[in-house]
Amino acid sequence: MAGRALLGHRIRTIRKDLGKTQAELAADAGVSAAYLNLIEHNRRTIGGALLLRLAEALKVPPADLTGSEEARLLADLEEIGGDPLFAKTNLDKQDLTKTLGVAPTMASAMVALYRAYRSANEQIDALSERISYDPFLAHAAHDVVSRITSIRSFAEILHDHSDMGHEQREKFTKSMAEESERLSSAASEMFSFLNSFEGARQTMLPADEVDDLLYDHGNYFDGLEKLADELRPKVETDPDHGVFLADIISYLKKKHNVELHRENPEKLDQKNSIWDEETRSLYISKAAPLTASRFEAAKMISRLDAHDEVEKLAASPRLTTDKARQRARESLHGYFAGALIFPYSSFLQTVTDLRHDIEMIQQLYAASWEQVCHRLTTLRRPGEEGIPFHFVRSDIAGNISKRFSASGLQIPRYGGICPRWAIHSAFLTPGNIKSQLVKAPDTSTYLFIARTVTKLGAAFKDPRSIYSILLGCDATYADRLVYADGLDRENADSITNVGLTCRQCHIENCNQRAHDFVET
Repeated sequence: MAGRALLGHRIRTIRKDLGKTQAELAADAGVSAAYLNLIEHNRRTIGGALLLRLAEALKVPPADLTGSEEARLLADLEEIGGDPLFAKTNLDKQDLTKTLGVAPTMASAMVALYRAYRSANEQIDALSERISYDPFLAHAAHDVVSRITSIRSFAEILHDHSDMGHEQREKFTKSMAEESERLSSAASEMFSFLNSFEGARQTMLPADEVDDLLYDHGNYFDGLEKLADELRPKVETDPDHGVFLADIISYLKKKHNVELHRENPEKLDQKNSIWDEETRSLYISKAAPLTASRFEAAKMISRLDAHDEVEKLAASPRLTTDKARQRARESLHGYFAGALIFPYSSFLQTVTDLRHDIEMIQQLYAASWEQVCHRLTTLRRPGEEGIPFHFVRSDIAGNISKRFSASGLQIPRYGGICPRWAIHSAFLTPGNIKSQLVKAPDTSTYLFIARTVTKLGAAFKDPRSIYSILLGCDATYADRLVYADGLDRENADSITNVGLTCRQCHIENCNQRAHDFVET
């Protein structure tokens, strides 16, 4: 939503700087002046060929129009404005937009300061919980108090009995010294334990840094796509039927002398796979379904054949820690696996023909629901773009583990998602698809598709992990998705008004609100 506001404003500003009228730019871009007027006033979403034509007519790179970095920054500023910290400040969205336009460095500094503030608060909360509940700390604290009590008792005895004999006084003095030494040792152990606390000062979590890397590239990595296209003919044995697990196993053996083994889950430390470079062996859990096994094997090809490209991307200054870089590598290897299994052009044609019927696509590619949804978000090749989707994965506690948005929808970074989103209600009907039309705070309408997926445990007694996945797009693309069939898009009553987070929600009478309504 923030990106859309900046896009229309940017087109209008560049056009005026060039001295062009709306009619002239519209003619150059091949659209009507009325339609361009709607674009400039942020009432139409654009992308693909039209965005390229506008960029060419304005003589600027397409990235200068989309301004993904600025859009993300504005979205962060708007979300920050909803924090109770600024309850009395009344940060107006228009003021935030102006600030970003006039002083972008100051806006970035504000976001950085807020992240540091959040990180410090979370560290304090986590440390407080750890002190309260950690068995070691509870024991250490008790030990310290006991030593102090003993030392005090010995000191009081020495003070109150001045006529005590020399030998007895020496005995109490020695005991007090020994207790003091034990106190020092116990205190040192406790503070050493606290200093090892992993909540080290971070202004940004590794997952957030990886999210920003994906946003910077629009979740499209041309180098990995090209490598996947080059390698696919060497891997698959039947181009008409796609890449099978047997194909990948054979390729890994012939090209890299890598053996694939199925291993009991308990030996893999709860991981889907483990790579042993010394023995050139890839161990995949026996509990992993065929779709997951193929994906893990395809990621192995990425580690061996796409290593240089992945390392180049992982060297981005966006990634400031080893944890962030490692997380990015795993994400990029997963991207390559998706590109290998789902060939870009043919996959785009297939999903278009099937009107994005994910279950049918699953059958054609022998893939999982999540894998298909992931691939749909990566169809951003300039000049050959698919629908700009957003994607969110959440567990049953509301923790977001994956997020990306190309649709213009702002996905909260610092708080929980609005409870009206279908991603939550999908948990009530596991495995069933829930379609939802929503109206966002900026009056934009979106189509949401949500469904739960289950990650099986290693064995019968092991718990299963259940996630809800939400895929969505701007409602202007609804006709291109089978999931909009039957939805009454003309009836306002069938559209759900949603917010982003409760702290920045505009819906005053929501009975699901977790925080008090703050009038702006």
